[in-house]
Amino acid sequence: MSKELEIEFKNMLTKIEFEQLITKYFPTTPAFSQTNCYFDTPNTQLKKLSMGLRLRKRSGKHECTLKVPTENTHAYQEITDNLTEEQITHLIKEKRIYAQGEVARYLESINIPINELNMIGSLTTNRREKKLNNNTLLVVDESYFDKMIDFELEMEVTNSSQGEQFFNDFLIKEEIKRRPASKKIARMIEYQS
Repeated sequence: MSKELEIEFKNMLTKIEFEQLITKYFPTTPAFSQTNCYFDTPNTQLKKLSMGLRLRKRSGKHECTLKVPTENTHAYQEITDNLTEEQITHLIKEKRIYAQGEVARYLESINIPINELNMIGSLTTNRREKKLNNNTLLVVDESYFDKMIDFELEMEVTNSSQGEQFFNDFLIKEEIKRRPASKKIARMIEYQS
């Protein structure tokens, strides 16, 4: 189990912008694939609390993560339980979350019964990551939501105000138009409707 503060800035990309970033920053870096399965209650209790709950299956690293909003609109507290290959495979097949971990205990502490959580959808992302400096991780994603594909730039930073300035300067330098990106779970739901 781990708890960490994630500060990130996101921007939607056109396919051309995405390909230009790959060519410039990831010329020899292969993408890795990850599948996210998202959960909520039938009356969308997590959405109402601006929380996101997912199972993530990725080669060598599987987890159940709850994202809890903070006062900073660009930061979430992440509560994560690491899972084995057997656990993640079973949970995805059963369409339920890990019931023994810190995520489940936190949900129960805020009166969200884990037996009422249902899988609301999934997506697969081909991701590339690169450290730009000690404080900044550049991430480019190509995500598949059923028949929809989108492209996204994420920048994970350690300081919100410095990170935001670096992010905005990066967009200007790369001549990328500002297109705010909602969370993947929100885009998945939007594409489903």
